[in-house]
Amino acid sequence: MSDLAPIPFARMNLEQVRERLLAAAAFGEQLTPDQLESLARKVAEGLRLYIEATQNPGVTPCVPGPRL
Repeated sequence: MSDLAPIPFARMNLEQVRERLLAAAAFGEQLTPDQLESLARKVAEGLRLYIEATQNPGVTPCVPGPRL
């Protein structure tokens, strides 16, 4: 499990996706379907955390543990 609170964790995930896509674009790198799927999961999880935090301000969103 992450040591970060849900919003910083979501921000970190989304920033990692942004950096990865920028690097791929800058160097003309093609991403594999598996890589794109992994990035899409990070975006979806980040959005889920943001939505839970903003729509339910009294409830702390759950940050998932590492995937095995």
